[in-house]
Amino acid sequence: MNTWIEWFGTFASVVVAVSLTLKNIKRLRIVNLIGSLAFAIYGFLISTWPVFGLNAFIVLVNSYYLYVMARDAKRPETFEILYVNLVHDEYAQRFLQFYGPDIRKFFPSFPLTGQNDYLASLEACFILRQTVPVSLVVYRRDANGDLSILMDYAIPAYRDLKNAKFFLETAISNIARTAKVVHAQAEVPVHEAYLKKIGFTKVGTSGAVQLYQKNLG
Repeated sequence: MNTWIEWFGTFASVVVAVSLTLKNIKRLRIVNLIGSLAFAIYGFLISTWPVFGLNAFIVLVNSYYLYVMARDAKRPETFEILYVNLVHDEYAQRFLQFYGPDIRKFFPSFPLTGQNDYLASLEACFILRQTVPVSLVVYRRDANGDLSILMDYAIPAYRDLKNAKFFLETAISNIARTAKVVHAQAEVPVHEAYLKKIGFTKVGTSGAVQLYQKNLG
């Protein structure tokens, strides 16, 4: 067997393996499609027809579901806001427990448990998409009427910025009608990049915490 064919087969294997580590379903299917297509070509080159047939079938399956995703993406989504109490709402508690390890990657100092008095003093809401709770936003009303976002967590499959857009452009007008500025902070680079993408401007630092704000209106 030619060396370049062996390397091509190895490349296909690596791409398929990488696809299985992705949390975003759309990205997983795209990368898996590329890997399966490469494997189908590899099977054809070495005349191994079961490998070719199986991976050609996987290419068709991935293509179909990517088509369905693209079709559904064109349909208008329904966004809603559901207010919850972080301490007394059972689902909110289960959400924090289930996604706790992932939440800490973005908000390492946010107290998920053990500080009930503090958590009870905060306000929180779920962002619903087609009735699915996809984001949890925890915030505090400042004395001057502005809003400080303490946590804005989206579950892995829905990190496309649409949740943040709905909150900042629609929901916030009901939450804090007098707010002129929204404050936020970043403890990790990935969250800092997220804040910049949705229009926040850096205004300073406090220790290792980066301070951001966004003007409304």
